[in-house]
Amino acid sequence: MRPALRHIARSTALVIGVSLAVAAPVAAREPVDPNTLSPPPPASFNATCERTGSGIVCDLAFSDPPLVSEPSAIICDGTELLVSQTRDVVGKRFYDANGNLTRRHFREDFAGTLTNPTSGITLDWVAHNTIIHNLAVPGDIASGQTTISGQQIRVFGANGTVLVDVGHLVVDEATGELLDSSGKHAFDDYFINGNTEALAPICNAIT
Repeated sequence: MRPALRHIARSTALVIGVSLAVAAPVAAREPVDPNTLSPPPPASFNATCERTGSGIVCDLAFSDPPLVSEPSAIICDGTELLVSQTRDVVGKRFYDANGNLTRRHFREDFAGTLTNPTSGITLDWVAHNTIIHNLAVPGDIASGQTTISGQQIRVFGANGTVLVDVGHLVVDEATGELLDSSGKHAFDDYFINGNTEALAPICNAIT
C-alpha cells in the first residue's frame, strides 16, 4: 500500500480528436520500434507504437505484480496496518516527430485490502485515477506538471464506506511540489502533512 498510497496521496475519460477528410485516402500508420523512442516505454508496458501525422502515439496496457500483506505506514493504536493490492493500467504515450516524449495519459485502477494484524479485521479499498503528465522538456520525464483526478481511494467494509479520498491534484514533476488541490485528500494530510488524525475513520473501523 505504501507505494500506492503515497502515489495516490500526491481528464477522466481519454478523448482523442479525430479529423476526417471526405473522399480523401486514409494514410497507413507506420509502426515504430518503442526502443527507438526517448525515453522508451518499459518493456513491461506492452507498448504498441505508430507514427501518426507529425508525431508518434504508443498504446500501452499492463498490470503490476500484486502486493500481499506489505507494511502500509498507517499506524492505528500502535499497530501498523498491512496492505494488499493489485494495479492495472491502460493509456497512451505521445512523442514528437523526433521521438521525444511530450505527454503521458493513462488510467490506473487499484483494488486491495487493509488488515490489522492485531485485531484481524480487514477493510477493502479501491482507487480509480486518470493521470495526465505534460512534459515541459520533450524527452525529460522529470519535467512538467502531472494532473491526477478521480477517486484517489475509497475504503469500505461490511457496514459501508469508511473513508473517501477524491478530487484533483496538480504536481510539479521537477520538485514534487503540490501546485493545486481540490476535494478531500485525507491520505495527503496523513502522509505529507503529518496529520495523524486524518485517517482516524480507518483506525476506528479496523481496531
